This record gives sequence, C-alpha cells and structure tokens, in this order.
Amino acid sequence: MKDSIAEKTKERWHGKRMHGQLPRNLNEKLMDIEQSYRWLKSGDIKGETESTIVAAQDQAISTNYFRNKILREEIESKWRLCKQREGTIDHLTSGYPILAKNEYLMRHDKVCTHLHYSICKALVRH
Repeated sequence: MKDSIAEKTKERWHGKRMHGQLPRNLNEKLMDIEQSYRWLKSGDIKGETESTIVAAQDQAISTNYFRNKILREEIESKWRLCKQREGTIDHLTSGYPILAKNEYLMRHDKVCTHLHYSICKALVRH
C-alpha cells in the first residue's frame, strides 16, 4: 500500500511539465542520482539557498525559456547572447559558449584553489 502511494506520487511528479524536469533527467541517466541529492541529506545549507538550488534544478528560474515554455509567453526561448540553444539553467551552468571563455575558467580555478588549500592544510596537520 505504502509503495503504491509512493509510486503514484512519483508518477505525478514526473508528469509535471516544470517540476518534473529533474526526475526525468535523472531517469535519462544525465546525472548521478546519489550525488544529485547528497547535498539535501547533509542539511548544512540555509533554507533560502536550498530553495534556489531546487528552483534551478526544476528550471523554475525566470529565464526566457521558462517564460516561453512554462508561462506560454510569446518570447524567444533561446539565450540572448549566443542564440544557439534553449535558455535552460542546465545550458547556462554547463555549456554556454559566451561564459565558457571566462566564467567557467574562473569557477574551475576557484575549485582548484580550494582543493590545493585543503590538501596543503591536511598535509601540515600530519
């Protein structure tokens, strides 16, 4: 009985046009399910941050894509700068050619700096 209710709830979630995008992507093996939900289990972020992350995962941030596909506004759904692909949050965070030149490199460098610092700190303790 409990499994049946959970399965029906999951099906309704998958069927939602906007909020069902994350579970559909998870089913298509586009991302690691365990890693995608790991941050929720740790419980060490603020509620506002969690809601922003969930909104981004659901593609519910107000982009032209969101306004066109979800709100049904007559507006171009492609990104204004590259005009190549749909203006989804996924495209913005991982494949936007305009940002790839600088922003992704800066993000990469910050991660590497943090890793380097953490490794050095761990080595000093031992």
